[in-house]
Amino acid sequence: MGNNNVNFANELNPAQWEAVRTTDGPVLILAGAGSGKTRALTYRIAYIVATERARPDEILAVTFTNKAAREMLERTGQLLNRIGYNSSEKLWVSTFHSSCVRILRRHIEALGYSSSFVIYDDSDQLSVLKKVCDGLNINDKLYPAKNFQYQINDAKNQFLSANDIKKRNRGFMDEKLANVFFAYEDEMKRSNALDFNDLLLKTVHLFQNQGEILDYYQERFKYIMVDEYQDTNRVQYLLVQLLAKKYKNLCVVGDEDQSIYSWRGADITNILNFEKDFPKAKIIKLEQNYRSTKNIVEAAGHVIKKNSERKDKTLWTENEAGSLIVVREEVSEQEEARGVVREIQALFRDDQRTYNEFAIFYRTNAQSRVLEDQLRSHQIPYKIVGGTKFYDRAEIKDMLAYLRVLVNQHDSVSLKRIINIPARGIGKTTIEKLEDFATSKKLPFYDGILFALQEKLLDSGATRKVLDFYEMMGRLVEQVKDMTARDAYHAVLDATEYVNKLKILDTPEAQGRIDNLEELDSAITEFEKERGEEATLAAFLEEIALVTDADKHDVEKINCVTLMTLHISKGLEFPIVFIVGLEDGLFPSSRSLDEDQMGQGEEERRLFYVGMTRARQKLFLTHARTRKVWGSDQMFPPSRYLAEIPPQYLERVSKVIRPSAGWRSESPENGRWNSAWKRTDSRDAVNSWDERGAPNYEDYGSSHLGDERGSSDDLRKGMRVRHPSYGVGIVHLLEGFGDDQKVTILFPNKSLKKFVVKFARLERA
Repeated sequence: MGNNNVNFANELNPAQWEAVRTTDGPVLILAGAGSGKTRALTYRIAYIVATERARPDEILAVTFTNKAAREMLERTGQLLNRIGYNSSEKLWVSTFHSSCVRILRRHIEALGYSSSFVIYDDSDQLSVLKKVCDGLNINDKLYPAKNFQYQINDAKNQFLSANDIKKRNRGFMDEKLANVFFAYEDEMKRSNALDFNDLLLKTVHLFQNQGEILDYYQERFKYIMVDEYQDTNRVQYLLVQLLAKKYKNLCVVGDEDQSIYSWRGADITNILNFEKDFPKAKIIKLEQNYRSTKNIVEAAGHVIKKNSERKDKTLWTENEAGSLIVVREEVSEQEEARGVVREIQALFRDDQRTYNEFAIFYRTNAQSRVLEDQLRSHQIPYKIVGGTKFYDRAEIKDMLAYLRVLVNQHDSVSLKRIINIPARGIGKTTIEKLEDFATSKKLPFYDGILFALQEKLLDSGATRKVLDFYEMMGRLVEQVKDMTARDAYHAVLDATEYVNKLKILDTPEAQGRIDNLEELDSAITEFEKERGEEATLAAFLEEIALVTDADKHDVEKINCVTLMTLHISKGLEFPIVFIVGLEDGLFPSSRSLDEDQMGQGEEERRLFYVGMTRARQKLFLTHARTRKVWGSDQMFPPSRYLAEIPPQYLERVSKVIRPSAGWRSESPENGRWNSAWKRTDSRDAVNSWDERGAPNYEDYGSSHLGDERGSSDDLRKGMRVRHPSYGVGIVHLLEGFGDDQKVTILFPNKSLKKFVVKFARLERA
């Protein structure tokens, strides 16, 4: 019941309609951010079916997430139903991995596996690798199984086998990796198991080695469509090339300007070289943006044009110009977080915005901590997308557990958490024996360990490991008695070699965990500054307990601000976006700055472009003059990306006080802002100097107490103030003057807390 005259032209823009009706031969659709690529794809599938170019089951459409696949299938089904077709369930619209599982279930016997194979997740894979390493007598402390896991997965993404690694032979580690790789593959086959990467890899092997099977699928899939083609890796590329070889009716959709996943195997050259793979390819550009204001679209376009690894396309929009992009310079990361929260409060109050209209993006997960502190303090609900709240992250909980045991050796829960963290060979059975023994003797777990060792409850191997741990903790307990909280934290890091063991892993995940441990160091340093003599380890742990207890409400069901890394933001959009931490060394990262010298740092700029183009109406870009790194203040220049945005799109705001002679307006040179920025935002503090050349503080955020002005005289007994961790309280007592002034605050739970005013980060409530 075909309709060869079906016409969707009035529902699409000219470029989208061209993409829909260009059905035969290789097609590359370059789809800029917010240009309606999913719309074009779904209409294209419906058009092919409606014009009887192919049956629904002769079309293969693949993407990267189940959510995207479900959306594409649902929207295509609605279109087909509208024109009289009810067969959308026969469409192959799924992720790469789901499509490959479907093929392997039917044909994997040809590779020597049973069709009932199981799929191992990351933890299952790691368990197999630990078993393999143990069998090869590989010291897990020197060569962690997790490191082999990362390297094997990376090799599979590049279509490298164990034999390829062996032949590559770049040194001692390649030989060891090859041995582990071979043994791992043998163990997986014995278990009739595939890991996640195998699903793609084995399908390619199947097609390469079984001509008849490949012929069947080449004939079956007359039309193939691939979404997010810029994110494909080597294996996915080979899979697509094999399937499309017969009919060459391959349509790939993507945007090289949004290729940000090289660290997980994505290869941008797949999209850049499409015309080389298919010399007769038709190129269609979707350049009209429907998402963002003109200022945002054009500013982002100027940034991304600095990249050389890209196609020639220019994003444009018919949307209104909208607000200027606000670039805000703050004194520190704490002031940066305060500035973000103040802006959210103002828009919430004055523009009647809802919290779910706001998103805050950052380069690394560790940056969420200061933002979370401020949002909690102001009772603004929030959620972390694709991550864990700072104090719930495993490495943070590990360190806090160590510190709790140092303060209270009877904390059995914390002790059980850390007895084998980092891994020291103390297994679950050993821990259960120790716990049962302590319970039978009515002893705390810590004391029970010593008695169990004296009674030789364990075998000699386990005894040695448990004794080493017990003695280490005993030394730490004595060592930290007269230490500050920060020194105690560093003593734990040194004794456990926690950071060193993460460095050995040398994976992006491990580096992220190190960043979080660094941020915990900064949190302790801040605490010591604001609490002065009262900044004991016990007091710090009490504050953290208060923070985490207050943070256990369910934000999923309520209107809340969204926090996430820039990588996770891809594919999403929000009315109002904040991108924080825009400093050279943080964003772009120090590693990418090194790569940039060799012309390889363009992906970081693409990440910034992705972040900018998530914003529909308002965009705020913030950076701090100083930021804490392992507890010490370090200065960072503004991100070079800020200098790449023409000034006509920007409203520049600075909270950094400079001498009168420093106020001048200059153009950025060599990718750096070398000028002071005059303040143009009338809603907040005005950074200005009077005729005598002295700072004018009248409007400089007078609600912020104890900042760089030293304006502690504004405090008075009975005043309501807000602390970033404890919330709102009342000034109970003031002691001393100037930099040494202390304030005691009474909080609603009847507790009195004393702070050094200069560092307390207090605000009027």
